[in-house]
Amino acid sequence: MKKKTLSQALLASVATVALGLSFLPTTSAQAENTKDGSSSDKAAASCYEIKQNNSRSRSGTYWLYTPEMDAPEQFYCDQETNGGGWVLIGRGREGWTEQYAGQGDPQQLATNPDGTDAFSPVQLPSLTIDALLNGQAPSDLSDGVRFRRSTNTEGTKWQELTAQRAQAKNWTWALQATANWENIKFDNPSWTDWNRFYYHSLGRIGTFNTRYNVLRFSTSKDFNWKLGFQFGPRVYGNTSPNSYLWSPNGSYAVPFTQVYLRPKLTQADLNLPSIPDTGAAASEKRELPNSYSSAMKWRTSEATGTGNDSEMNTYVQAITQVGDTVFTGGDFKNVVSARGETVNQPFIAGYNVKTAELVRSFVPKLNGQVKALEALPNGTLAVGGEFTEVNGEKVDGFVILNPVTGKIDRTYDWHIQNRLSSGVTTVKTIQAKNGYLYIGGIFTHVKGSGSSAYAYSRSAARFNLETGAVDWKWRPNFNGTVNGISAADDNSAVYAAGYFSTLGSERTWKLAAIDYVNGTRKQDWNWRLSYTKGSRKNAGFQFDVQDANDSVWAGGAEHLVSQYNKSDLSRRTAAITKSGGDFQDLYKSGNVIYASCHCGDWIYEGAQTHDSPWDESKNIHMQRLVNAFDANTGAVLPEFNPIISGASGYGIWESFVDSTGVLWVGGDINRSAGASGVQQTVGFARYAPRDVTPPATPANLSVTTRNGQDILTWDSKTNGKTTYQILRDDRVIATVGLGVTTYEVEHADNARYFVRSVDAAGNYSASTPVALAGLGNGAVDPEKPEPVDPEKPEPVDPEKPEPVDPEKPEPVDPEKPEPVDPEKPEPVDPVAPVTDKVLINRGERWNVLLDPVWANNSWRDIDTDVTGWYNATAPMGWNSAQLRTELNSNIFKQPTSMYTRKEIQIENPSDYVSLELNMRLDDGAIVYVNGKEVKRYNMPSGYVDALTRATAAPADWAAINNPVIIQIPASDLLEGKNVIAVETHGFTNWWARVSFDLSATLRVG
Repeated sequence: MKKKTLSQALLASVATVALGLSFLPTTSAQAENTKDGSSSDKAAASCYEIKQNNSRSRSGTYWLYTPEMDAPEQFYCDQETNGGGWVLIGRGREGWTEQYAGQGDPQQLATNPDGTDAFSPVQLPSLTIDALLNGQAPSDLSDGVRFRRSTNTEGTKWQELTAQRAQAKNWTWALQATANWENIKFDNPSWTDWNRFYYHSLGRIGTFNTRYNVLRFSTSKDFNWKLGFQFGPRVYGNTSPNSYLWSPNGSYAVPFTQVYLRPKLTQADLNLPSIPDTGAAASEKRELPNSYSSAMKWRTSEATGTGNDSEMNTYVQAITQVGDTVFTGGDFKNVVSARGETVNQPFIAGYNVKTAELVRSFVPKLNGQVKALEALPNGTLAVGGEFTEVNGEKVDGFVILNPVTGKIDRTYDWHIQNRLSSGVTTVKTIQAKNGYLYIGGIFTHVKGSGSSAYAYSRSAARFNLETGAVDWKWRPNFNGTVNGISAADDNSAVYAAGYFSTLGSERTWKLAAIDYVNGTRKQDWNWRLSYTKGSRKNAGFQFDVQDANDSVWAGGAEHLVSQYNKSDLSRRTAAITKSGGDFQDLYKSGNVIYASCHCGDWIYEGAQTHDSPWDESKNIHMQRLVNAFDANTGAVLPEFNPIISGASGYGIWESFVDSTGVLWVGGDINRSAGASGVQQTVGFARYAPRDVTPPATPANLSVTTRNGQDILTWDSKTNGKTTYQILRDDRVIATVGLGVTTYEVEHADNARYFVRSVDAAGNYSASTPVALAGLGNGAVDPEKPEPVDPEKPEPVDPEKPEPVDPEKPEPVDPEKPEPVDPEKPEPVDPVAPVTDKVLINRGERWNVLLDPVWANNSWRDIDTDVTGWYNATAPMGWNSAQLRTELNSNIFKQPTSMYTRKEIQIENPSDYVSLELNMRLDDGAIVYVNGKEVKRYNMPSGYVDALTRATAAPADWAAINNPVIIQIPASDLLEGKNVIAVETHGFTNWWARVSFDLSATLRVG
């Protein structure tokens, strides 16, 4: 398994490491080699581990390290709140981001967690946060995500809020996306709002009232599009630079917020891999583009060549490379340089692959837009589209051009026709593969070289690239447009996507697997549509298809991209965009699939239903028009996360990786985020490949021990242009600065040391072979034990035991027990009378389930396992007065029932007469003690289940002021563990007021 790389995020603190500085607050002395986080070589697995090892540790900056990290790094730990052990992952006021890479300097987050100088947001990269979790899913964190928010402008009062994000396999900052949140707990300061617990929320975390029990990660035009963790409209802020509550319009205040997680990792959880004596392997980062666009050299005009501005007339719709020229085709009027030069070259243009400069010799003249481009094996360029003339000659949407001059190439005599009533001929997709040229689009007949006969081959056809002839054996007959075509590498099939519904006489809905030999349907591709409401002729139309190893990908409506197993065309993975749009292009480069769309906002990984992707997804990522996927597993690759936008929202229609590894994307785009800011990349943008090459390995590592220190030296092989990581035994213990080739650390007997170099891109080399530290602490250590060890034990051992042992026990033992034993028990017994004893107070926490329709009667038994139950504070319920825990916020769709249970311990139950229960009854309830029903109120007789409704609905004020009293005979109680269980039912499922609370007291009379 490839190890994730974090070095680039960690380089900001290299200087601090090299100098041995630490911002750790003063604590008591720790044992030698304890992983207490006090230095990089003593980095702990988590803030939680530090707190567990030293309960007196205070909040501050500590070193942490897990195997998912490349090296130890400093983080801020909150060691006071709710038991401590929290790691800070983000903080700030307005201006948060949803980008995977986070924002700001991680070292600032570690050392400057709060205050007015911390208002500018800093968010750890998602990769770093996942590394802190060491493979644990955020949704599996028992404490969820913790948000600490200021509730006043002075920053003196704070709200504590925790919430669990469901279905989150990895960390994401895409918190604006609609998602399922659970166990949402508001703990408010006085004079702000009620403390509340909410079982579930679907949205941008949760909105439960109009004041402080609101957590909306949101923004709007009124807020200058600056994201923040907003309160409700009745919490007010201002724009003062020192205000902890910010708001340009007064309401919906955005508070200064800290975001924490509490992974409960210890050294035992890390499972550090063993490093062989030959050394550790180099990093293996996946080849992906940078997320910022390359410098714009040329762009298209913002006017189309046809004058049409529809979705089907975007600036760039096709890209390919022939020789050293990358060609872009679409619907543009001209091209414009970064210097402002305008060149009248509509519909198609070429650029040098190395310099990105316009190839001025390539000047074909077309009269319509280009839809498809493909490089042919003979070095020419195939062009398809909606044009009818090229260089003054009549053509029918398909032509072969000389890639240097743009003149028509006559090598192949290929022609297409559309003999349907519309007469419009369009080629929308072209692929050269394994000796054939495939075309798809809108046409009915094709003609090849060496023949004047036209073959009927509706919407798809292929030509033999050696002879130029039409393949008369392979003539599919689709009843609609083919938008995309992809022949399998192994010639097992040809795949097509489009608007069609039949292939020949067989039903073939929008996707087709075509027999490679005869062009008929090979397999029934009975795929599931993401959107099935209504009846539409083109429901689920597909724009593109892509062969990929043992699978095939398809993209289109509604907002769906899917991966299918070739063997049976069953769906392997899928993803849905929200609130984005349909996928329009698929392109495979290596083992990466680039999927482009007219989609902004978010992609729900693992989802396949348009209307509710949040119920199926395993991750949610921010995305802007193009996404990268693993071609084999189907996983989203969120490290590629560019920011691109367009004028009309039509998105990207083509992607292509050139011979230098640069990704080109084209469509309705006019801006992109570059390394130095926003660029006017109209029509197309380029993304250079990120650096994934490891640097050279250091040499000649040696270790000497002197005065209790292990001193490491090595030779650089990178001319001092890299930093270095020091590994001891099986973990990284330090990083030293650029060009530094020595390091000292406290001696450890038989320690195994390695060193590797790390470049500015975060790639690390293979390490040196092992260098061993010996025994002992150097020259000073062997002198001290010689005189000390033999002298002190000799006189002490024989003298002290002789006189002491026989003398002290003789007089002491017989004297003390005689007067003491008979006296103490006599007065104690009568002063301990049995009195009433409170076992449960009002407002305690109970285990609770909502509408547990699956539960059998064992839920109330004494030994029932409560794993998976929620734990909430009473009074609990929904839509009722004076609740501590609000279990539901939708008054129109409420639960029918809640099941609650609590264990209590009773000693000597026979000393008491009864157990008295004082219960808030609202609406109906059945009470059980140790599995036995003891009382039933406002419930029908006989069998009830979780969906049975109460027979009456007392007012909530009556339930509060007139609790019911239940007396349980002491004979029904057990020695030790007892269980009180209550099922509370509502009178209706909408606008009901339902609540529960209970106290329990043992009575002696």
